Amino acid sequence: MFSDIDYITPTYINLNNPKFIEIDEMFFSCLLCVNYYREQTDLILKNLIDTNININISIFYEKKDTYKTIKELTYHIGNMGVELKENNQNRQDMEIAAFSYNDAKYIRKEMQINNEELYYMYIYLTVFSKDKKELEYLLNKVEGMTQSRGIQTRRAYFREEQGYISTLPLMQNNNYLKNVTKRNILTSGILCTYPFISSSIFDEEGIFIGTNIYNNSLVFIDRYNTNKYKNTNMCIFGTSGARKIILY
Repeated sequence: MFSDIDYITPTYINLNNPKFIEIDEMFFSCLLCVNYYREQTDLILKNLIDTNININISIFYEKKDTYKTIKELTYHIGNMGVELKENNQNRQDMEIAAFSYNDAKYIRKEMQINNEELYYMYIYLTVFSKDKKELEYLLNKVEGMTQSRGIQTRRAYFREEQGYISTLPLMQNNNYLKNVTKRNILTSGILCTYPFISSSIFDEEGIFIGTNIYNNSLVFIDRYNTNKYKNTNMCIFGTSGARKIILY
């Protein structure tokens, strides 16, 4: 006898290729976001959410204890200050130490003065397609889109299964991937990852009007809902021959 789980279980799963996984003739490949700017002025995922590429996005946040973090930063700043004063390292090491020193001071100042809080953030992107060549094309396209937003990505070769599971609605952030994608970010920086930015029009009792050209979502409007729409008249504009209609 079949149960509910049998109907949603895939027919087969192929994990033999390190570059992608195959599930029921669909190919999946994961991108790991390994670095991005701490301070952003725009939503970094906007172009990905608005696109019509088949992509699953998972974002995980881990809030750090404020008191413990400030204490660790103070200890780190003290050690870095000593190393910079001794000045017995080569130039490259000195530049790295100076960057780490200034970065730690900036984070501590924001937490103490501006009441910011520190988080670890993890972002995973899983792109899927029925064709392997198209999958490679979409991966290159997504990599270009993320790079334009200041996000550095790395393909999850030999870790495709973990990446795929991390982008399922299971709330599982794989520890094997966390070590690669962990990135500290302040509260103000988290705002740039707000994902609910694509507008949609969907009334439960509405009739199908068309599709949203920005995110390919379906548009259903109940024009007789006087509580929501004060005027039930509607006009649709389009080019000649586009089969325009007017509803009264």
